[in-house]
This record gives sequence, structure tokens and C-alpha cells, in this order.
Amino acid sequence: MNIERDNRLDALKAISIIFVLIWHLRPISFFVNNDTHVMIVVIARIVRDLELQLSLLAVPLFFLVSLYLFFIKKPDKEYLKIRLIKLFKLFTFWSIFHNIFVCAVTREVPNFSWDIITGLKPSLPFAGDSVFYFLFNLMVLTIVSFLFFQIKSNKFIKLLSSVTIIFSLLYFETVGIANSSIPYHWLSNFIVYIPIAFYIANYSDKVLKFRFYYLVAYILFSLHDIYLRIYGYNQSIYGRISIVCGALALFCYVYTLKILENWHIQKLSQYSLGLFAIHKYWQSLLFLLVQHYQISLLPSLVYLNIMFPLIGALVVLLTIVSIYLLKSTSLKQFIGSHSNL
Repeated sequence: MNIERDNRLDALKAISIIFVLIWHLRPISFFVNNDTHVMIVVIARIVRDLELQLSLLAVPLFFLVSLYLFFIKKPDKEYLKIRLIKLFKLFTFWSIFHNIFVCAVTREVPNFSWDIITGLKPSLPFAGDSVFYFLFNLMVLTIVSFLFFQIKSNKFIKLLSSVTIIFSLLYFETVGIANSSIPYHWLSNFIVYIPIAFYIANYSDKVLKFRFYYLVAYILFSLHDIYLRIYGYNQSIYGRISIVCGALALFCYVYTLKILENWHIQKLSQYSLGLFAIHKYWQSLLFLLVQHYQISLLPSLVYLNIMFPLIGALVVLLTIVSIYLLKSTSLKQFIGSHSNL
């Protein structure tokens, strides 16, 4: 199989980055208060539930694709070294850029902390935490995956995989029922994808044939999540059974399709790293601009928040322009997706 140009994996990366942009930019957002018509409230609730149940599949799906590609390579120590060096270079570059950007915008030097080391902080004005915790977690997951791959006993692999998956799912459900949540950047949200990716890479037929059941589980646990939200329960961002089942179902269904070569899908996949890394900076700058000049788009006249889709469209456009300019420079290595990332 040609991993460099697998249209199915390109499609999965493209879907993932679209979900990331939808989650961060929220192009469909409503003004809701006590006087809002019940129909608008219902529509706003449906849109928000779709964001929480669909868009949040993005990061787990990125991890699943990346770990799948890692296992497909049958990694040895040399491959692990090369991969970790690539990831570390990406993480270091973007972490330095992120801290410089935040210092320049806020005119403050952030206090040194573990969250800065792991790529979560400092936060961007109006755009929230850094996204580069993903790269830090991917480095850790890659090391753990390599150790997992070194196990020679099939029985022990099966036992360890079963324990990891069952424990993770029970942990997610217990935390949710207890009206608590797991911080979204914690590794405990993502360890479950190591055995899942391993079995897809090595026993794809056995895993893929149950895709309908993963979809059913995703729908049922999504309804479960919605029920808990209605009654005011706190919920984890990624530490939910519905998210695991949804990421697995989406991977399996897309992977079984015969997807023709498509320029748009390939470019979204190729530059998914650049889109992922850059868009929040433009989002932060545009919202700062709006706040500074007190720009108003008459939101009181309509229920739909016009500002979000307009800023979202500008963010995407400026991010694409940034990638177009950077890909002709020596910095192109920091915006183009590596085959195994």
C-alpha cells in the first residue's frame, strides 16, 4: 500500500481539519436569552450538540491516523528516532513562535509552567489555549506505541489491549456519571487509541467488519451525552465513549471507501498541519481588531450571530494565504503534513 498517497487517509485528515476549524471558529452561532423564540433555542441546541458530538472527533481522529501510520511502518529504533526528531522540531518551532506571538500581542511575559512545556499555554486572546499540546502528546504516544509494538507475545498484546480499552471506557463513563470531566489535554484521553490503531494496522479486516456496530454505539452514547447535558452534567471534551466510537466508526467507514484522487482533499490533507497551527493566530488578531475598533454588525436585529461566520471566513482565507506564502520558503517543513504525522 502506498502510504504517501492513500486517498482514504487524505480524506480522513481533510475531514479532521474541517472539524477542527468548525469547532474553533463556530460559524453557526445564535444569540439566545430568556426572550428567544423556542424554535431558535431548539435549533441552537441542535447545532451545539452537533459541534460537541461531531467536531470533537477531529483530534482523536488525527491521533488514530497518525498511530495507524506508525504501526504500518513496523517501526524499529531508527524509524522511532527519525519520527521523534521530526515531531520535536515541529513542536519546538511552533512553541517558540506561539510564545513570541503571545508576548507581542499581550505585552506580557507568561509565567513559566508545566503547561508551557507541554504546549498548552500561554493562551491566545479570544482564541484560547495553544493547540500544540497535540504535538507533545503525539511524541509521548509515539514512544508508548513503540514499546507496545516491541511486545512479542500475541496473548499479552491481546490482554493489554483489552485492559487498556475497557479501563479507558469505564474511566470515561465513571467520570461523566460523577458529574466531573477530564481536562482535554490529558494523555488519559488518548491512550485508548494505541491498541485501536495497532489492531487496525495489523488486523484490519477483523476490525473493519464491525464498523456498523461502532456507528450504533456512537449514536447511542451520543444520545447519552446529550441527555446528561440537558440535566447540567459536566462532560469531558475527549474523554467520552461516544468520541472513541465515533472516531473509530468514521475511520472504518472512510477506510472502506474507494475514494478517487481529489485536489481539494489532497491539499487539505497536505497542509492540515499548517491550517491546524496558524488559524488561531488570525482568529485572535481579528477579534482583537473587532474589540479595539468596537465594530458592530447589528446583532440585535437577527438571532444568528453574524460576526462569527464573517470572522471565520476571514480566518480561513488569511490562513490559506499564509500557507501559500510560507510553502515557498524554508519554513514549508513546518506547515506541510509529514506522511506519518
